[in-house]
Amino acid sequence: MDLSAKPLPFPDHRSWFSTTLTSVITDKKPRIIYAYTDSVHGFSAVLTNSELQRLKDKPGYVSFTKDLPVKLHTTFSPQFIGLNSASGTWPVSNYGAGTVIGIIDTGIWSDSPSFHDDGVGSVPSKWKGACQFNSSSLCNKKLIGARVFNQGLFANNPDLRGTKIGQYSSPHDTIGHGTHVAAIAAGNHVKNASYFSYAQGTASGVAPYAHIAIYKAAWEEGIYASDVIAAIDQAIRDGVDVISLSLGLSSEDDDDSDGLGLENDPIAVASFAAIQKGVFVVASGGNDGPYYWSLINGAPWIMTVGAGTIGRQFQGTLTLGNGVSFNFPSLFPGDFPSVQYPVTYIESCKAGNKTLANIIVVCYENVNIGSKLQEAKSTGAAAVVLVTNKLLTEQDTVEYQFPVAFISSEHREAIKSYTLSNINNATARLEFRKTVIGTKPAPEVDVYSSRVKPVAGTTARPLLSGFNLLTGTSMAAPHVAGVAALIKQVHPKWSPSAIKSAIMTTALTLDNPLAVGAGHVSTNSVLNPGLIYDTSPQDFINFLCHNAKQSRKLINIITRSNLSYACKNPSPYLNYPSIIAYFTSDQNGPKIFQRTLTNVGETKRRSYNVSVRGLNGLNVVVEPKRLMFSEKNEKLSYTVRLESPRALQENVVYGLVSWFDEDDAKSEVRCSVVATSLVQES
Repeated sequence: MDLSAKPLPFPDHRSWFSTTLTSVITDKKPRIIYAYTDSVHGFSAVLTNSELQRLKDKPGYVSFTKDLPVKLHTTFSPQFIGLNSASGTWPVSNYGAGTVIGIIDTGIWSDSPSFHDDGVGSVPSKWKGACQFNSSSLCNKKLIGARVFNQGLFANNPDLRGTKIGQYSSPHDTIGHGTHVAAIAAGNHVKNASYFSYAQGTASGVAPYAHIAIYKAAWEEGIYASDVIAAIDQAIRDGVDVISLSLGLSSEDDDDSDGLGLENDPIAVASFAAIQKGVFVVASGGNDGPYYWSLINGAPWIMTVGAGTIGRQFQGTLTLGNGVSFNFPSLFPGDFPSVQYPVTYIESCKAGNKTLANIIVVCYENVNIGSKLQEAKSTGAAAVVLVTNKLLTEQDTVEYQFPVAFISSEHREAIKSYTLSNINNATARLEFRKTVIGTKPAPEVDVYSSRVKPVAGTTARPLLSGFNLLTGTSMAAPHVAGVAALIKQVHPKWSPSAIKSAIMTTALTLDNPLAVGAGHVSTNSVLNPGLIYDTSPQDFINFLCHNAKQSRKLINIITRSNLSYACKNPSPYLNYPSIIAYFTSDQNGPKIFQRTLTNVGETKRRSYNVSVRGLNGLNVVVEPKRLMFSEKNEKLSYTVRLESPRALQENVVYGLVSWFDEDDAKSEVRCSVVATSLVQES
């Protein structure tokens, strides 16, 4: 709704919304589910199509969006991104002290040791949040806020009303996802943490002295945009510095809209409102890769995060009686004696009615893995070694609640030959719970699933652990949320775009930016990036206004005003820390991009020289080639001209435009550049 159209007699926007709703609904009492204040100027309600049509004719109506379903998208990872307690970002930022990270997710398990408040400072005076647990004592200086958002859930699932109502009124996490991401972002130090002896060490979030506020808007029965937007709305008002979202719209359920452009994505709209209030928004990019155009939460004002490897593997080892050994991925949590067992080979795991108690069974299978494993286990075998062509990760092994070793088929003949040539005295030993650091390649982008399941179990009993091991973009996003909190602690006046620029321009560049973005996050230089690409909310609007035909609805929504007022200064340039140029059949001419850098270095007088790498086959001209800053916060601009003398040889050509400090050759400000002939329809 356009708030400028609110008649003066109404004391507030909610009363106006309510009266407007009453005028279009005749056969029942109208009910506003949420009246949004800061994230979106509007409300959510249950309407029939005819009621919606009548609403469209009312003064102040701007647009509507269907309440779409939403999907959910560490002892070692802080070290992997460059954090250590001896020097650098952690001690300089006091571990994020005084900042508040808002987590919108499945709630939180407040009893987790990750949320103790030893060493955490007092609650910031700006904080306006609330603790909605039954007992406010469940909150502390670490966990300073916990709220519940369930009205969208009830509106979409009316049968839930009145049933087990208590379970929908608590911020307690019954799934584990929210607890996991909150601990990654800002969990406090926990010594001697492990997952059944895997990944042993001191667990810590990226910003261990930051405060946490949890907003439970995701439920086992469903997650809806209306609840997520209400949570963002409240988080802005409560006073968070960072919002972390490990969820996004589920596009396959959007069967009657005109596509999930930004104008139809209320999370993108609400996130824009957040950055207008100075709140940094981090969101996971989804798990639908590796295809192009599969990105979720891709609005340019959001810090969109993908998942990557960190060079750590969880393994077991199979050692045959002849001394030959093989490593395999495993997260089996149970106890298993590290002794020699008799071993037998059974083709295709077809054990029949055999009894093989206290024997390790080896078999080969690629198709019906689950049923074949159960068949082999039903013989009473001590453990099963499955030789298979199928590539399995550690997470894949969790669902098998008995000792299983998944061995690559390249070792089939060696294992089979040993067991068959020593039929009566072949033996083997299995060892689990091994953690290996430094495996290669890492970091590299990967395709993960952040599915959530019970922590672990064995055929004998369920097993409980205070910690879990999960991978996916859901877990990647809170790492960057924690990094943002560390930057915010040192630079409290930096805008969300400045923080985003510091993270992007100091990232470790890896490969094709359409897959890896700006690169792998590194904390070594984020507090002092030298130069930043700063972008105001109005800059985003000016850029959208340049393409007003495609963005008319979005501009109207995010500016809460009409195009003629919002689009006074349209611009083809967006001061973003990356560049993409389309060289399609109808866009063959040279591409010119303008960027502006702000000097945020400690020294006022700095000179930077430009360097262009990659972009093979393109003519690349950067002007000027040297930037000389004489004042802190001074802004200087440059242009990049890209020209392809012929059709691109590859669908994607990429490289870097980097600025190097003349006095510090290690100081590099990177801007990823992509030239592509791809079109979205491909």
